Amino acid sequence: MAADPVTTEIIRNYMETVAAEVVQTMVRTAVQPIFNEAHDCSGGLFYYNNEEVSLIARADAVPNQVFPSLQSVEECLRFFAGDLSEGDVIIVSDPYHGGSHIPDYTVVKPVFFDGEPLFFPAVRGHVLDAGGPVASSMNPHATEIWQEGFRFAPLKLYEKGQLRREVWSLMLSNTRMPQMMEGDFGAMIGGCTVGETRLRELVEKYGVETVRDSVEGLLDYTERRFRDIVREWPDGIYHGESSLDTDYQGHENITVRVKVEIEGDRIRADFSGSDPQTPSVINSTRANTLSYLYSGLSALAPDLPINSGVYRSVESVTVPGSVVHSLPPVGAGLATTAIGADVGEAVMAAFEQFAPRSVGTTVIDLADLWSVGKDGRSGQDEDFIQFDYHASPCSAGGTYGVDGWGAWTPIFSALQINSIEMSEIQYPCLYWQAEYTTDTAAPGQWRGSSAYMLRRQPYRASGPTYHTGIVQATINPLRGFQGGSPGVGNYMVFREGSDDELMISSAEMQIAVHEGQVVVAQSGGGGGWGDPLDRDVQMVLSDVLDGYVSVAGARHDYGVVIDEAHMAVDEETTVSHRAALSLERADKPWTSLGRLETLRTIGLLPTDGE
Repeated sequence: MAADPVTTEIIRNYMETVAAEVVQTMVRTAVQPIFNEAHDCSGGLFYYNNEEVSLIARADAVPNQVFPSLQSVEECLRFFAGDLSEGDVIIVSDPYHGGSHIPDYTVVKPVFFDGEPLFFPAVRGHVLDAGGPVASSMNPHATEIWQEGFRFAPLKLYEKGQLRREVWSLMLSNTRMPQMMEGDFGAMIGGCTVGETRLRELVEKYGVETVRDSVEGLLDYTERRFRDIVREWPDGIYHGESSLDTDYQGHENITVRVKVEIEGDRIRADFSGSDPQTPSVINSTRANTLSYLYSGLSALAPDLPINSGVYRSVESVTVPGSVVHSLPPVGAGLATTAIGADVGEAVMAAFEQFAPRSVGTTVIDLADLWSVGKDGRSGQDEDFIQFDYHASPCSAGGTYGVDGWGAWTPIFSALQINSIEMSEIQYPCLYWQAEYTTDTAAPGQWRGSSAYMLRRQPYRASGPTYHTGIVQATINPLRGFQGGSPGVGNYMVFREGSDDELMISSAEMQIAVHEGQVVVAQSGGGGGWGDPLDRDVQMVLSDVLDGYVSVAGARHDYGVVIDEAHMAVDEETTVSHRAALSLERADKPWTSLGRLETLRTIGLLPTDGE
């Protein structure tokens, strides 16, 4: 029997609150900064009706973590079919057993009612080190999955409420940071336990049948609402594609292609035209690919509760052995950001053709910076591993009516940038620059966020600090929409200004950096939306006054001429200059001032020309 709408809405809000408490419990009790500072973790509540698993609530979540968690729960049910009990706690990370990439560990706790598992609180987080040949488990030169980290099928950390000491020991033996990992396992389990407690309180208040009926009613409601949205889009077939710079193994321009077909209230996304998988780290499992598809669809339905009801009308097609549906033994270590971003870009390129005012940059361009070494400040030469999120933000693009803002795109917007002050306490490094830069916001009627520049150096490390830099979106930066410019692109420089300076726009490992030497990373940002020549001239002037755009950038990118003596728009000259630029750009492609500067910096353009 269907629950009444008021009860259903109360229970929906309760579930969202519980999901938020699950994540906050983990964040506030975790040990490693990747969780308690950067919040690179997600939580959700999942529902099982004895036939299929559904996402019913998530909060403060990274979509490409929480959506694949659905498959993690499915895999736990399949793997332990007939062998689940109250008090079990399961952990899974293998990309080919419900994961996305090895460092994303997922902890799942089945919650039983009337002898059957009904709910599954789950948390997923990117651990600092998951074993393997490279500290941090981010090995850009891996050619098979066993070179990426410790790979394991679903395991029970607890069985019927009892700790499995042999499994606990196995997990801690396969990380370089066992003390941190032990604390974070406790945080993840604690989050799921809080979720279980709150769910039991809910069922005690309303009864299991009312809760079950409300969840089913919520999923049905969301499905109906989303089908209504799909009916508003014109029937047809829409194509999109996006290319990754490199797989770090000699293959370039690896391309994701999608064909989106709309018919009535159904939508079909066919990725069959995508390139084959490569022996590298950039391949995407099907679960990871679908997370970007679902994230894009969620962006087109911002007023709906996000749960599995949205996706009942969605059919997806992927070819096993392709870059969007990889099969072992190829790796998937960078799937969550590298090829995953191209899945999101391709999907948005298709969506742009029938919902242009709803699209924008929903993905993150890849610029990862890891450092390892020995911290000499305490005199103990303690090992450290640091992932610096200051090398990775600012992919936020513009969309209709809104400039890009903040550091992260919607798919990563639950993340936070680590506090510089805390990072300097926790790690032997000093920061000299961490800020937006001028003329790097992708021009558009609504511009993207400015690029973000990081400069840092080791400080009182014992010996050199060894860095891994992983870069994409230099050749193929994040796209603009409806005539907006793409982002400026990414690059890194190690030992800046020294005789052995090294600039990279792909990936390098074990780069020794000594105290006093500087590491630079530009995170190049998402795209603009709409023709920059249509941007309100007063908005351009405001950007100039705020330092986002230079006077030269206003003229070059937006056709807006600024009277520098009075810092005001020269209206008459601007009109004629915009008219001239409009004719010029109709005849040939043009490149933004920030993009030109990036291309010159990385040596793809001469310093004196375009």
